[in-house]
Amino acid sequence: MIHVMASSVIPASVPSVWELVRDFGALGCWLPGVQSCVIEGNEPGERVGAIRRVEMGDVGLIREQLLALSDLDHTVTFSIVESALPIRNYRSTISLLPITKGDHTFIQWRGQFEAPVEHAASMEYRMPKDVYQPAFDRLTEILVFEATLA
Repeated sequence: MIHVMASSVIPASVPSVWELVRDFGALGCWLPGVQSCVIEGNEPGERVGAIRRVEMGDVGLIREQLLALSDLDHTVTFSIVESALPIRNYRSTISLLPITKGDHTFIQWRGQFEAPVEHAASMEYRMPKDVYQPAFDRLTEILVFEATLA
């Protein structure tokens, strides 16, 4: 099993970041490269068991299932159920913690998966660098922009 992780500090409060992250169907708003993201069957984006269809420009269709959502702990856990990526048994958790000095948010995205030997190293590198960190950067852009409007 390959374990990957990325973390960052977002200059916004946990409730502000959580409002964006908790909606399982809103991934396209803050993950670069998403062409479309919809919840299958028009289910609510916070219903555990919901499946989202994510169309990525470079990867194609990815179907993910929401496994857990905690408003108390500010965590969301999901798995990939279908993908053209050379991985299997993917499961990941995004979690938020308050940084009380400055009312910032510590965000962490952990993933685990299996990959064929010939793809393992590239996927281990790609997930945190090309998926997780750009998502954090986009969340920061959105929230900093919203703060300037307030």
